[in-house]
Amino acid sequence: MIYRARLIALAVFALICSNSLFSQSETSDFARIGHAGFVITTASDYQCVGINPANLGFVPTADIFELGTPMKGGVDRRRRDYSLTAIEGGFSAHSDALSRGGLFDLILQQGGTKFNAEQKAAAAQAFSGNGMRFNADVFAIGAAYQTQGFGGFALTVRERATGTFVFNDQASKLIFEGRSSGYFDSFDVNFNGDTVGYSTNPQNFSKLFNGTVLSMLWFREYAASYGLKVLDIKPVKFYLGATVKFLESYAYLDARVETGEFRARSALSPFFGINYGKAVTPSLIPGSTLAPIGSGWGLDLGATIEIGKWTLSTSVVDLGKLVFDGNVFTAGDTILNGLSSKGFDNYNLFTEAQKITGDGEFFKWTGLQTTETELPTRFKAGVSFFYSYRWRFGVDMSASVNRAAGSLGQPIFSGGADYRITPWCTLGLGIGGGGNMGVFVPFSVLFSVFDGLWEMGLTSRDLITYLVSKQPVVSLAVGFLRFRI
Repeated sequence: MIYRARLIALAVFALICSNSLFSQSETSDFARIGHAGFVITTASDYQCVGINPANLGFVPTADIFELGTPMKGGVDRRRRDYSLTAIEGGFSAHSDALSRGGLFDLILQQGGTKFNAEQKAAAAQAFSGNGMRFNADVFAIGAAYQTQGFGGFALTVRERATGTFVFNDQASKLIFEGRSSGYFDSFDVNFNGDTVGYSTNPQNFSKLFNGTVLSMLWFREYAASYGLKVLDIKPVKFYLGATVKFLESYAYLDARVETGEFRARSALSPFFGINYGKAVTPSLIPGSTLAPIGSGWGLDLGATIEIGKWTLSTSVVDLGKLVFDGNVFTAGDTILNGLSSKGFDNYNLFTEAQKITGDGEFFKWTGLQTTETELPTRFKAGVSFFYSYRWRFGVDMSASVNRAAGSLGQPIFSGGADYRITPWCTLGLGIGGGGNMGVFVPFSVLFSVFDGLWEMGLTSRDLITYLVSKQPVVSLAVGFLRFRI
C-alpha cells in the first residue's frame, strides 16, 4: 500500500500541494482567478508574479463605478494598496489521445478496469503521435504592496508542476501491447520463468522512439518582485519590472528522442520510491521522505506601456536553471531487444510506469553525481483595451524559447472580454488555441465583497470539455482567501 501510495503521489503531487494540476498545460497563466481570455496586461499585485512583474508598478487608485450628481452620491471604493492570499491557484490537464472519461480516470487514478488485448491495441492507436500534458500552479502564500510613488513589491511562495507525455507509433505500441507488439517476432522464457519477447532485428531507442517525449518537473518557488512606473507623459505611461527566484525541486524527468538523438535523465525525491532496477547512484538520498533533490534560480523581466485606454505588455519569464544533486540517474541510447512486460493494463500511466522503468525493462539506468536543466523559458505578449469600467477586451500570446522539460509544445493564443456585472461581480469569457489543446473556451467569475476587501473566484481553461468528449482540457483554478486592504 505504501509503494502504491508513492506512485499515486507522483501522479497527483500537484493536488497534494494545492489541497485542491498538468497549463495551459505547461506552467500556466490561467491559474489566476478573475482572468479568462487575457491576463498579461491586466494582472497586478502578487497575481502578476510569473506573468509580467512590470504590472506591480501600477499605482493603486479608487474604483469609480458611478459618478455622484447634485441629487445623489456616486458609487466608488477606496484605494487599496495591499493584497494577500493563501492557497490560490489551479490545475489543468489535457490530452489529444484520451477521451474525457479516460482523462478523469488518469487524474483520479481509478485503475480498476483492466484492458484486454483489443483495448490495448486501441489505446496504442489512440496514443500514436499523441499524448497528455499537465500543469499545476499554486500560491501557498502571496503578498504585495503597491505604493503611490516608489513602485510595487511582492513576495510569493508557489508550488509549480508540469509534465508532457507524448508517444510516437512504435513507443505507443510497445508501452500498451508490451511483448505482444509486432516489434517482437520471437519468444523465450528467462531464468525467472517469465515469457520474454525479443526481436531478431533489434534497433536502438534513437531509431525506434523518434518524437517521443516523457518530461516532468516539480519545484517550489520563493520569489521577490518589483515593478516601477518609469515614465508618465500624458497619455503615455511606461512600466518596468523584474522577479528573482530561488527554486527547490522535488521531481525531474526528461526522456526524449529528437532528430535521432536519445537522452534520458531523472531525479526524483525518495518519497516516490521509484524502481531503477539494479542501478546505483553516488547521489543517493536514503529513506522515504519528501526531500528536495535539487535547487536553482530564476528571473522574470517585464515591460508594460499604457497609451490612453490601450495597454501593451511583454515579458520573458523563467530565465534560469535547476541543478539536481540527489537521486540522479541517466539512461543512454541502447538496443531494445527483450521485454517481459505485457504492457499497460489501463490509462493510469503513472502507476503502470514501473513496467518500463523497472529492472530488465526499457531503460537501463546509471547513476550520476549531478545534472542540470534550463527552466522552461517563455516569451509573453498581450494587448488590452479599457472600454469602460464594465468592459475590457484583450488578447494574449505565450511561446517557449527553449526545449527544456515543461516547455510549451506549441504557442498559445487567447482573447476575450471581461464584463463587470455589478461592482461586486465580474465575468470573463474568451476563446483560444494552441498548446496542443485545439480550440478552448476559457471562463472566469470573480466576486468582490465587503467593499472590495475580500475577493474569491474561479477560472476554467475550457468550457467545451464539459460538452464534448474529444481532446478534453480538464482544468480549474480557485481562490477563496484573496484580500485587498
